[in-house]
Amino acid sequence: MSYRKRIVLLPGFGEDKRIFRKLKPYLHGYDLLHVDYRSVLHLFSPEDIIVEDFVAALHAHYSINKEDILIGHSLGGYISHVLRQQLGCDNCLIASFTETKKIKLPFNYKKLVKWFTNKGFFTSPTLKQLIRLKYHNKPSMPEIENSLEVIQQYGKEDIYKLIRMIQPRSRGILDWLRSKPAPLRPSLILHPVKDLIVARPSEPHIPIPGDHFSHATHPEIVGGHIAKWLLRLKREKAHELEMQAELEGANGFASLVA
Repeated sequence: MSYRKRIVLLPGFGEDKRIFRKLKPYLHGYDLLHVDYRSVLHLFSPEDIIVEDFVAALHAHYSINKEDILIGHSLGGYISHVLRQQLGCDNCLIASFTETKKIKLPFNYKKLVKWFTNKGFFTSPTLKQLIRLKYHNKPSMPEIENSLEVIQQYGKEDIYKLIRMIQPRSRGILDWLRSKPAPLRPSLILHPVKDLIVARPSEPHIPIPGDHFSHATHPEIVGGHIAKWLLRLKREKAHELEMQAELEGANGFASLVA
């Protein structure tokens, strides 16, 4: 047993590692792993991709394990939630969700979204202009520009794969009959009070100022909450190590000090 030293950073839809740049000072002392979804998206077609399989592929590709700490923004938070169910990792959700119905976008209109994607709507100048007008003069505008750039890099098919993962799926009769264990709640949820993209979580959470990108516009507040949470996890881990060493006797304490 040892202290956990790696934090896995999971970006949202149309984001890359730049989305976490202002939180890095609050993650000092940890190895940071930035996840790029394109590393495994090629393994799936839009028709067969489901979030559980996609997350399992991420787990295998990046060798994510229970000792890793997950921090995800938006879609990345949802992916961290599914990873937590599979591996038991501690996780932090920022402006995110554990239920896709919390998304304030018409992703349930499957045929319409597919048509829009095939027509290149998500990479079109028209959509870019609409988004820029909506966020004009807002502090989160740099994050919007980064997202527009990343979406352009992804291309139509990969964009549609990401959307397909969060579209509601119909449940079969067997799914309704099977009893499922209660899901593990996220370790920490930070949610902006003015989030226009994701609705307020049903789970206990800490309200934070700003919009969907508050961790970039208010990093001192969001980073402060995360730093306190990481310290709590470290203390819990230290206590766990001490208990384990005590059970193992003198040799256990010697190995702990070493």
